[in-house]
Amino acid sequence: MRNPQARHNFYLAAPDLLDPKSATQNSKPRLSFSTKPTVLSSREESDSAINVMKWKTVSTIFLVVVVYLIIGATVFKALEQPHETSQRATIVIQKQTFVSQHSCVNATELDELIQQVVAAINAGIIPLGNTSTQISHWDLGSSFFFAGTVITTIGFGNISPRTQGGKIFCIIYALLGIPLFGFLLAGVGDQLGTIFGKGIAKVEDTFVKWNVSQTKIRIISTIIFILFGCVLFVALPAVIFKHIEGWSTLDAIYFVVITLTTIGFGDYVAGGSDIEYLDFYKPVVWFWILVGLAYFAAVLSMIGDWLRVISKKTKEENITVRKNKIKASELIEVIFFLWEKFKRQSLSAACDLDFIMLVLKFLKCLLFLATAKSWAVECR
Repeated sequence: MRNPQARHNFYLAAPDLLDPKSATQNSKPRLSFSTKPTVLSSREESDSAINVMKWKTVSTIFLVVVVYLIIGATVFKALEQPHETSQRATIVIQKQTFVSQHSCVNATELDELIQQVVAAINAGIIPLGNTSTQISHWDLGSSFFFAGTVITTIGFGNISPRTQGGKIFCIIYALLGIPLFGFLLAGVGDQLGTIFGKGIAKVEDTFVKWNVSQTKIRIISTIIFILFGCVLFVALPAVIFKHIEGWSTLDAIYFVVITLTTIGFGDYVAGGSDIEYLDFYKPVVWFWILVGLAYFAAVLSMIGDWLRVISKKTKEENITVRKNKIKASELIEVIFFLWEKFKRQSLSAACDLDFIMLVLKFLKCLLFLATAKSWAVECR
C-alpha cells in the first residue's frame, strides 16, 4: 500500500518541476518522487559523490604506482643484479687468493680486518694511504653541510652521528629544523615563482601579439620555464661538479638529480672526495640545494595545479551525471499516484481544477524530461 505522505510530498514538490530553469538554479536540497523522500542534491550526497570519486582516483593512482614500482624493480634487477653477482664472485676469489698467498693470515683474521675497513667507510673514513692526514668529516664546513642535509631531509648517509649525544641532538635538531626549513623553502619558492612568472608573462605577451592560441602559449611558456630551470639548476651545476669533483658527466648529472629530488643515496656527495676544497665550498653547495629544491617544488606545485584542475573537472562531470539520473521507479510512482487518484474520482470530480492542474504539471514535467539532454528530475 502506498504511503499517503509520499503523495503529499509529490503534490508539494510538483510546482518546482514546472520551471526547469528555477530547478537548476535552486541550490537547496530537493526531493525525489520516491515513496521515501530522497535528497538528490543535498550537501551530504554531493560530498558522498565527491568522496567516491576521490577513492576511485586514489585506487587508480595506487595501481599505477604499483605497476610503476614493478616495472622499476624489473629493470633495476636486470641491470644491477649481474654486476652484483660478478662483484661477489670477484671478492670471494680475491680473498681466497690472498689467504693462499699469505699463509701467515687465516680467513678469520682477514674477515675481521675487512669488518674494520667497512666500519671505517661507514664512519666516512676512506682507509687508503695515511689516514692521519685525511680531512676531517666533522670540521665546521662539513658539519654545516651535514646539518643542511638533515633539515632538507636528503640524508646522504655518507656520514652520520656515531655517539649517543650526537644521535640525541640529531633527533631534536631534525624535529625543529625540518619545519623551519619548510617555511624557508616555501618563501624561496614563492620568490622564484614570482621572478619566473614575470619572465613568462613577458613571453606570453609576445606570443599574444603574434595571435597564438592561449593553449599553445601556455604549453610554450611551461616548456621555457622547465628548460630554463633545468639549465640553471641541473646542467650548470653538473658541469661545475664534474670539474671540481672529477666525476664523469653522467655521475655529475646523477648526483644533481638525486640530490634535488631529496633521494640522497650518498654514493656521490659533493665535498666527499679526499681532495682539498675551499672553505666555503660545502656551504655554497647547500645554498644551491636550497634554491634547487625551491625550483623543483615550484615545478611539482605547477604539476599539482594541473592535476587539481583535471580532478575538479572530473568531479563536476561526475556530480552532473549523478544529478541527471532518475530511477524508473520514481516516475512509475508518479504515474501510479495519478492513476489511483483518477480511479477514485468521478468524471465530474476528475474535472476538478486542482486535479487538472496536477495533470498539467505532470505533463509539463514529462515534456521537460523529453527535451532535456538527459533524464533528470529534481524536486525541492
